[in-house]
Amino acid sequence: MHQRAYVWGEDGTRYITHQLDAVFEVKRIVDMMGKLISSKGPLFRCYKHAGCDFVERTRIGDALVLCLKSDLRVIDEQFPQHRHSPLFMLFKRFFGHIYPMGQRLWPEDIAVLDAAIAEARAHGKGKELQTHLKHMKRSERSNSTACETLLEGLRRRYSKLLVLRVDFEYFSTYCPGVGFRGQAMTLDEAKAHRDKLLKYLRKGPYGKHLAGYMWKMEYGFEKGYHFHMAIFFDGQRVAKDIVLADVLGRHWQNEVTGGKGMYFNCNKSKEDYERCGIGMVNRMDDVKWSYVEEAMRYLTKVDLYLRFQAGKRTRTFATSSASTGRTKAPPQAPVPTIGMQLRPAI
Repeated sequence: MHQRAYVWGEDGTRYITHQLDAVFEVKRIVDMMGKLISSKGPLFRCYKHAGCDFVERTRIGDALVLCLKSDLRVIDEQFPQHRHSPLFMLFKRFFGHIYPMGQRLWPEDIAVLDAAIAEARAHGKGKELQTHLKHMKRSERSNSTACETLLEGLRRRYSKLLVLRVDFEYFSTYCPGVGFRGQAMTLDEAKAHRDKLLKYLRKGPYGKHLAGYMWKMEYGFEKGYHFHMAIFFDGQRVAKDIVLADVLGRHWQNEVTGGKGMYFNCNKSKEDYERCGIGMVNRMDDVKWSYVEEAMRYLTKVDLYLRFQAGKRTRTFATSSASTGRTKAPPQAPVPTIGMQLRPAI
């Protein structure tokens, strides 16, 4: 999550952006709305003490008040091409006009909140919202299934696997008084760069040891288009994950994008992960494999909160086949190719 909140300046410096706050606020709102809809009874109670009026709040009431302080305008600005969870849209519809003043609720605020809570609960239990939630969960499950199929195939095929996690991005431009903005890059240009990188993976100097990969395309107001990618190599043939990830990142930066790209090598920061699912993994190490599965599931789980919509005919997530289907290269080509079929993903 934290890597997704950084942008690169033209000089190669990494900067934190507003996207991290926006992502966590969306998650907080969606989680709170799920609990609010399934809850019963009042979330607030007015009472007097020593001649003064006070408002008592339940735990969900506290969470609701915190969410009311979210800047929905900034969230919309950060994710202009995303489909939000129906629960987020429900919050925006019934609570988006309520702005609590200060840190304290007053008895006169409760009537407005209670009315909005009643409407949100009624709509939340309706068929329309439940149908939308099922569609979103089905899309996430489809991507998760493709991810699980790939990992199961890799574990059967390879006794050791070298797992890389690299984010392939573009540097952002800084506008004085405005902040960072994603580089002017069309969707077709970003897709062409992605395809060129995948071709290098399959046919480049390490292609004969490539075991598989998965990628996810995203878009951010301050970052523009970017790709989160997991790449798997035969651990019996390849080691030094940090060095290899840097090789791929520099190829993206210099050769694929012509100097417009930047990259983040997650393998350089393995100590930052409490449950590290990257690096060298032995087939028999059940604990480490569970971390790998957890790390890869994260690439699909975010869709339950925010889902990038690139267009009707544009994939935003795909995996290679677990079966590489190697073929010998033509005599004039010194590097053997690996034919990998992409699995369609929603």
